Amino acid sequence: MSLILGIETATKMCSVALSDENGLLALKEVGGEYSHAENLNLFIEEVCKEAGKKLSEIDAIAVSKGPGSYTGLRIGVSAAKGFCFSLNIPLISVDTLQAMAKNPSLILHKGEKTPGYYTTDGQMWNLLHEKAKNHRKKPTEAEMVLWKFLRAKQLGFKFRRQHPVDRFIPDFVCIEKKLIIEVDGKIHDYQQEEDRIRTEILNEQGFKVIRYTNDEVLGNVNSVVQKIKIELNLLPLGACSEFISEEIERSVLFCPMIDARRMEVYTALYDTEGNKIEDISAKIIDENSFEKELKANKIIFFGDGAEKCRVVLESNPDAIFIDNIHPSAKYVNELAIEKFKNKEFEDVAYFEPFYLKDFIATTPKKLL
Repeated sequence: MSLILGIETATKMCSVALSDENGLLALKEVGGEYSHAENLNLFIEEVCKEAGKKLSEIDAIAVSKGPGSYTGLRIGVSAAKGFCFSLNIPLISVDTLQAMAKNPSLILHKGEKTPGYYTTDGQMWNLLHEKAKNHRKKPTEAEMVLWKFLRAKQLGFKFRRQHPVDRFIPDFVCIEKKLIIEVDGKIHDYQQEEDRIRTEILNEQGFKVIRYTNDEVLGNVNSVVQKIKIELNLLPLGACSEFISEEIERSVLFCPMIDARRMEVYTALYDTEGNKIEDISAKIIDENSFEKELKANKIIFFGDGAEKCRVVLESNPDAIFIDNIHPSAKYVNELAIEKFKNKEFEDVAYFEPFYLKDFIATTPKKLL
């Protein structure tokens, strides 16, 4: 069981977390002012004590690499490298903005309508969303084979993998046609009654369910795909909610923002699965910012730089702003666990933070 110590110091938030593959073990963080030098080592000691772990048990150090505060990043990375050298363990770096986009508060938040592709109520969506993401990371061989034919609208319609519907997580869902495809392994030979009840409930929600065995997919995937095409052509367009027709064309994007100088922010765009849609950059915010992106998407803005954007974009109904979302070592660790499994480590001796822009020192004005 890998044990990861995460460090987040890219903004005014000083955050330290200890996690393993099962999730968060301990978290200590404080914000409001730059206090990394005073608190970082103390927080590391406290999370280890709270989790009942010793430094010698840690398998890797994860650090938020930026962009962000020049001084904050240097403090966090220096501490991370020091622990890696002394404990002889690997260093993992994580994009600060990508980690911010992991915050589950972005999925559903108070006061906003549930997008149409959330094919269940808000409480159930929150319960199933993380589980669904874990399922997508561990597909069966048959699911991987079939997904090659379903992805990217190759059959003319968008399919989603492991997407919550009601209280279930079907293998593949086409919301436009309200079609669910299940790829069954041998275990389904012993749960036919459970599958029958599950299908009835999904039918009541307006979804048609078709099932194929692993052997059918692996033995003749082209035949399975042809049958799916026939089903798609026969089914009418569905509507899971009054917002579904809009949301099929207008996806939701996450836009974390870190405050920089004046009207400038460090930002990027991510989809709801955490995939980067637009690279990290420094943007000067004005009334034309994100004009193109907002024509095709709803964008959720958050982070300590989002307030600059709110002033000029809040009147746009597709620009949604969420307060009190900050960088946290908890989400740094969630990304770091996968990197640890894949052995995506940094060279401890030569690794430097991602400053994005060169540091500019200011000098006091001379008195006349």
